[in-house]
Amino acid sequence: MQQLPNHPRGENALAQLVARVPLFAQLSESELSEVARRVTHRSHPRNIQLYGAGEHNASLMIIHSGLVKIYRITAAGHEQVIRILGPGDFLGESTFVDRTAADHFAVTLEPADICALHHDDLQSYLLSFPGVAMKMFETLTRRLAETEHQLSSVAGDDADHRVAAYLLQVAPAAGTGMFRLPISKKDIASLLGLTPETFSRKLAYFEGSGWILLHPGRDLEIRDRTALSHL
Repeated sequence: MQQLPNHPRGENALAQLVARVPLFAQLSESELSEVARRVTHRSHPRNIQLYGAGEHNASLMIIHSGLVKIYRITAAGHEQVIRILGPGDFLGESTFVDRTAADHFAVTLEPADICALHHDDLQSYLLSFPGVAMKMFETLTRRLAETEHQLSSVAGDDADHRVAAYLLQVAPAAGTGMFRLPISKKDIASLLGLTPETFSRKLAYFEGSGWILLHPGRDLEIRDRTALSHL
């Protein structure tokens, strides 16, 4: 998940916001202004459901700031996290693509600024600006590949490997400094196909082995990248 700059100010603030979204990065200034006239911007507090399974969401939502959790409820009644979306990501495309009701829930994990573009307007833009359509297609293709990898990992990798791979993925690229897990440990466990108890046990095992150091809350240090990468 990328980080976008702070919320713009001024008369053309919404156009500036739209320009920062990768989906519209190839548009000209006049085209961005046209998109900005069609989008609606809202600030959502934490833990707000944007839409739920069975609903026909009529807009493509583009995240400027904050995090949104996408999840399903399993047949057993458990929450299964599918992905976490952040600044620059979009959601609500499934209803636009196949015109069926959503099969998942979308909930803000923290305060989030989100722009919404009605599906009717989105259709005309995709026809007028093939670069936007291609960027959207690339993103959906990447998400499909990530979902397939996630399913393969849950089916074939043991818990140690899943937890280690996730920590290396979200940790700073180099060094061993302290960092904060981006989401709750409960949500991480669900994303990895583990119970919260199993995830906590693996963290405790890694710490006991000297590979990581746990701090209060979601703060953590990686002490031995090599050991984690070899699991």
